[in-house]
Amino acid sequence: MKSASIAALAAIGAASVSAMPSSYAAFKNALHRRADGPTDTQVLQYALTLENLEKRFYADALSQFDEAAFQAAGYPNWVRGRLSQIAGHESDHVSLLSSALGNDSVAECTYNFPYTDVKSFVGLATLLENVGVSAYAGAAQYISNKDYLTVAAVILSTEARHQAWESSAVGGSNPWGSAYDTPLDLNMVYTLASAFITSCPDSNAALPVKAYPTLTVGDGYAAGSQASFTFDDSHTATNYVIFYEGLGSRAVQLDENDQATIPSELQGVVYAVVSTSSDPKGVTTDNIVAGPAILNFPFGAWSENPAFAG
Repeated sequence: MKSASIAALAAIGAASVSAMPSSYAAFKNALHRRADGPTDTQVLQYALTLENLEKRFYADALSQFDEAAFQAAGYPNWVRGRLSQIAGHESDHVSLLSSALGNDSVAECTYNFPYTDVKSFVGLATLLENVGVSAYAGAAQYISNKDYLTVAAVILSTEARHQAWESSAVGGSNPWGSAYDTPLDLNMVYTLASAFITSCPDSNAALPVKAYPTLTVGDGYAAGSQASFTFDDSHTATNYVIFYEGLGSRAVQLDENDQATIPSELQGVVYAVVSTSSDPKGVTTDNIVAGPAILNFPFGAWSENPAFAG
């Protein structure tokens, strides 16, 4: 089940894109809403699949790296303690979702996480939390039960607090990219998560999702510069890179060498897919060629708006 963007996720220092949001209609279309969408039970099973992954990710890493390892990596002594609290939160999320699902719960899978030391663990944690926020934001449209929707909302906000703390207080980077987080549909999130899943119990219910082929972005990419996009380009159609940032999206055509110039306005964490559609509003599961990949465009703490400038 190795799939799209493990290279981007494993490249801990790499990042994603965020820019000005487009119309709300484009936002709704970007989520690929379907009339035959998943049931509430399937959405909770999908959420539990992600929470199981996060729970195991933190538990395994913290069992490997003690306080001395964190201090040797240059982190203050309180960082591991806070990460242990986050691990407890993920365990609580698993318990809550499992209780709600009862006999319909899904069990932990077997995982392969590509961190090799404390720093790569912390960097990967930040990306996983960011994907978690996008997952809950994108799945909310399918939840009809108001109690379940409330549960999803409070888990989402907690995941966002995790991500912001890990990015800023620990990583010294940007806690956000724009005025809006980026919602992703179920297939996109599953594509990213399945990069870490090696197998799942046969007893687990089959989720109504699929993983897209891998998309990687060449090293040294930057907003406003040309970048190389690597994927299985075996068909003859013209391809476009679709950048998702906040509630907006934009398309850039790939040339014959699968290169494109990244929009200069992008900042923060952004997701990119390759599609045969030249219009972001026309992107569907049928015309996504590869992705998503995660890009990151760091930016400063100053404001370009004179009203807010320090």
